[in-house]
Amino acid sequence: MIKIPLSAGMQCRGARDRMSINDFITMMQANTIDTSICRHFGECGGCAHLDVDYNTQLQRKHDLLREMLRPFEPHSFRDILPSPDVYYYRNKMEFSFGGRKQDPPKLGLKLKKRFDIVVDLQECRLMSPEAVTLIAAIRHWAIAEQLPTYHNRAHKGFLRYVVMREGKNTGQRMVHLVTAVGTLPESSFVQALDRSGAAIDTIIWSQTANVADVAAGEQTRILTGNGLIFEELDGKPFIIKPTTFFQTNTHGAQVVYSIIKQAIDECVETLFDIYCGSGSIGLFCADSVSRIIGIESVEDSVIAARENAALQNVLHAEFIHADAGLFARDTSHHATWSHPSSMIVLDPPRAGLHKHMRRLLIECPVRKFVYISCNPNALAQDLAYLQDTYSIELIQPVDMFPHTPHVETVCVLHRK
Repeated sequence: MIKIPLSAGMQCRGARDRMSINDFITMMQANTIDTSICRHFGECGGCAHLDVDYNTQLQRKHDLLREMLRPFEPHSFRDILPSPDVYYYRNKMEFSFGGRKQDPPKLGLKLKKRFDIVVDLQECRLMSPEAVTLIAAIRHWAIAEQLPTYHNRAHKGFLRYVVMREGKNTGQRMVHLVTAVGTLPESSFVQALDRSGAAIDTIIWSQTANVADVAAGEQTRILTGNGLIFEELDGKPFIIKPTTFFQTNTHGAQVVYSIIKQAIDECVETLFDIYCGSGSIGLFCADSVSRIIGIESVEDSVIAARENAALQNVLHAEFIHADAGLFARDTSHHATWSHPSSMIVLDPPRAGLHKHMRRLLIECPVRKFVYISCNPNALAQDLAYLQDTYSIELIQPVDMFPHTPHVETVCVLHRK
C-alpha cells in the first residue's frame, strides 16, 4: 500500500472526508475576472470560483487531480474536458425560503457556510434565466399572501423550498413547492407562476412534517401537468420525477457517458451498472451490450430505471433494488460478474465504494471496470486498496460543475 502525497491545497484524510472548498480557493487566486457577473458572489453558497477565469479553473483542477493520482501510475492521464456549458448548466436547483418574521419573505440560496440564512436571489447563472424569473414571481406571491417562511432553528413557519428541474434537451420544466403541513392557496400560486411568462410543464406541492433540512415531502399533490418531465440523452428519453436522481449537468453527463460507452469492448456482453440511480448509464450504453444489470439502493430510483427501460423499449435491462454492499455479498451473480464478457461500471456516492464492493473486486476480480468519481479523496483511497489487483488504463477528468471545487473523474481499470 502506498501513501498518498500531500501538497499545498490537498489533503487525503480518509474515504469519508471531502476535498475542501478552501483548498481550491487557496489555489485559485490569479487571473480573476469582473465579479459584477453576479451581485451575490461572495455571500451566496452557490458558486465558489465565479471570479476565476474558467480556463484557470480547469487547469487548477487538472493539476491537483493529476498530482493526487500520480502515485498510481496511470497509463494515460488525459487533459480535463470542460463543461459544454460554462453557465446555466444545472438541470436541478433547490431554493430555500427564509427571512426574519417581521420582514418580507426571502427566496434564494443559503448564505455561504450557513444553513439558516437565505440570500434573497435576484440573479443566478447556474440554472436558467427563467429560473430567476420564477423565483421573483414566487417571492411576490408569498408576500402578497402573507405566508410565513419556515425557520430551521425554531422549526416554525410554512414555506420551505422551491425545487426546479429542467430538461436541457427537451425544454421542459417542473416547479416543486415544499411546505410544512398546512393550507396552501393553490389557485393563486398557480396563477402567479402562469403570470411570470416562463413555460412550466408541471407544478407540484409537497408537505412535510420532517424538521430535517431536506427538500422533499411525505404528502404530494400535482397542481398542474402530470407530475413529471422528460429529459433526453443521445436521443434517449428519460422520465424525471420530483425525487428522481439524474446527473445535474445534462450536457456534461453526455460527455461522461460517451467515455464509458467508448470503453466497452466488442467482447462485452453484460454490463453491470452499480449505484445505477435511474439507470441512465446502463440505458445510454444499451445498444452496445446484450444484457444490463443495474443495482440501486433507492427504491424510487429503481422504479424510475424500469420505467425508463420500458419507455426506450430496452428489453435486456434488469434493475435490482439492493444496497451495493448486500449485492457484493450475494454470490448468485458472481459467475456472471467475473466472466470475461462482463464489464462493470461503478458510480458511487461521495463516500466512495462500499467496503464489501471493494472486497468483491479483490476476491472476485473482473477483467475490466470503469469507476466514475465525484470525490478525488475517496477515489484515491479506493485506488490504493485496488492497486495490487488492477492497473489504471485511463484517467479522464471532466468538469461537471464550473465555478465550484468539484470535478468528475472517469477511470478505466484492467485486471493485472
